[in-house]
Amino acid sequence: MNETVKSATRVLDLLELFTTVTEPLGVSEVGKRLEIPKSSAQALLLTLLGRGYLVRHGEGYTLPAELRGGWIGGSRSRLLALAAPVMKRMAEESGESAFVGVMTGGGKVRYVAKEVSSKEVRYDASLAHLRPAYCTSIGLVILAHTPDAQVARCLKADLLVPVTSRTETNPEKIRQLLSKARSDGYVEVRDANVEGASGVSAPIFGSQGEILAGLNLGAPSSRYEQARKDLIRIVCREAGAITNSLRSHAGQPSAA
Repeated sequence: MNETVKSATRVLDLLELFTTVTEPLGVSEVGKRLEIPKSSAQALLLTLLGRGYLVRHGEGYTLPAELRGGWIGGSRSRLLALAAPVMKRMAEESGESAFVGVMTGGGKVRYVAKEVSSKEVRYDASLAHLRPAYCTSIGLVILAHTPDAQVARCLKADLLVPVTSRTETNPEKIRQLLSKARSDGYVEVRDANVEGASGVSAPIFGSQGEILAGLNLGAPSSRYEQARKDLIRIVCREAGAITNSLRSHAGQPSAA
């Protein structure tokens, strides 16, 4: 990726980040969430501030009111509004933690919303940390519905490094997982990104049928194995419900 394209990607990642948060973000937090140097984060923030795409709020930055829910991240804003009550319902029904994640321009997964289990022993994950797509169920379920050229960029051999002892790093085996995900409608991952944590994700599609996000239920691995059939059922049902709501909002017929 050349520097011009990289800069454009970072601008879009930054704008999309601000559509997913309600609180102001400072330079250090933006740098951490996007995994870029603090100097680069500051330059991006000041550029967008100067063009009116961000406003200062104390020591941080936020989208101006007129851009919230507008063309910047419009479908993502609707997604998050729809997902919040759904994730709460999922967490209550399953007893496990629910997450929504999206793919960044750099080919990594960002969790943009969560509803954490009320159980004392539970799976939780930071919204600030970017994760490799190839070893997370959200990443795999998004890649399963992503154009081949983008998938090929994400599955370059030098990028596929083991995160745990269970991480699959063989590109052909990962492609088999993607094919199975398209057939099954979901992806399961066990201990591949975090030792002792497993989860299942289903795809959320936008109004034009494009892959928009992944919906996940994550749990300690021992509990996941006991409840996996129920967790799969809940995730697939609710991802389909969110997809149908997004289509209805856009005036499209709901999926069968």
